[in-house]
Amino acid sequence: MQFNAWTFVLEIVNFLVLVWLLHRLLYRPVLAVIVRRRAEIDRQLGEADAARQQAERLKTEYDQRLEGAAQERAAARHALDEDVDRERGRQLELLQQDLAAERERAATLAQRKAQQLRHEAEVQALALASRFASRLLGALAGPTLEASLIDLTLTECGHLPAERQQALRDGLDQSPGPLQVSSAYPLDAGRRSAIGQALQVLAGGPLPEISFIEDSALLAGIRIQAGAWRLGANLQDELQVFTEMVQPDA
Repeated sequence: MQFNAWTFVLEIVNFLVLVWLLHRLLYRPVLAVIVRRRAEIDRQLGEADAARQQAERLKTEYDQRLEGAAQERAAARHALDEDVDRERGRQLELLQQDLAAERERAATLAQRKAQQLRHEAEVQALALASRFASRLLGALAGPTLEASLIDLTLTECGHLPAERQQALRDGLDQSPGPLQVSSAYPLDAGRRSAIGQALQVLAGGPLPEISFIEDSALLAGIRIQAGAWRLGANLQDELQVFTEMVQPDA
């Protein structure tokens, strides 16, 4: 094959034209597309990084809110537990106070009931004793017992305190009538004289008339009365005192 210089030059020119056309019509548009595509990719990467940072910031805020909510929940639970403990303690204290008051009330009722039963038993015992004493003294009543009671009265006259002696004088002044001496059995002259002398000593002077009265209700003994003043020893008065002791409280 024979080399042709003109053909070689024309081939080179054709190649250069082809290169210029390719650079002009293909390389530059493709390069522009590549630049735009790279810019778009950079923009999208920037947006993705901003979105990632925003997501991390939101996640951090969310975690902080969760932590804050957990702390608030723990604080609320702690406050609730303290309130429950205080209320439980208060209710327990009230319950203990109620129980103490109930125990005290029950003890008071039991004490009152025991006192009432004891009082009723004492009253019954005293009533029985009163009936027994009445029967016994009624059986023992007689002139002999009355003489002993008169002697006892005369002995007591010698030991009366000054205020009772003054009460006798006041009674005699306020009651100008006869001085009354009652006895269950008739009194002989000696007894009447002894009683008059004893009363005269107590009165400190002359006595008004003495009225001696028989009163079988006395059972045995005497009763001396001058107005509101009284002195004596007889079974009726003693049993009356004993009976008043066994009367229930009003």
